[in-house]
Amino acid sequence: PSGFGETIFTGYDFVTSGEATVVAIANEGSLVQSAEVGSKVMAILDQTPFYGESGGQVGDTGVLETSEGFVTVGDTMKNPEGTVVHIARVEKGLLSVGDRVRAVVDRERRFNIMRNHTATHLLHAALRRLLGDHVRQAGSLVDPDRLRFDFTHPSPLTADELEAVQAWVN
Repeated sequence: PSGFGETIFTGYDFVTSGEATVVAIANEGSLVQSAEVGSKVMAILDQTPFYGESGGQVGDTGVLETSEGFVTVGDTMKNPEGTVVHIARVEKGLLSVGDRVRAVVDRERRFNIMRNHTATHLLHAALRRLLGDHVRQAGSLVDPDRLRFDFTHPSPLTADELEAVQAWVN
């Protein structure tokens, strides 16, 4: 869904839960007022602790709890206008526009992603320090289990260079 503007992100400073209001729900490509058990939806909140996939970093997962329902969030994305979209499934009850929800991020997964995000910065610094200032990030993937860091350099790294980069990062 688009046209909802930038979502307020409350997930800085390790905040992994918070209260929010459901602003919109999309089900099978159409905006709806509510979704019942079994529905796969895209939900937009007025504010969220969920990080939306951006810049190579995967989005958060977790749950949205309402007084009448329970929704699992399997992915979170951020559209070009900054709206955070929660890709979710209604597991119990009903999810409706206007509902107050408790948004809870999977903490362990978030911390694993944060560690790998920090590692990409350390890796970039190590490459620039050991190979030269010409090294530039050319892409990355940061997920809970691994990271990938693409960079520019005129030749493959030697075994000694790889060992030096690893030692510096560690």
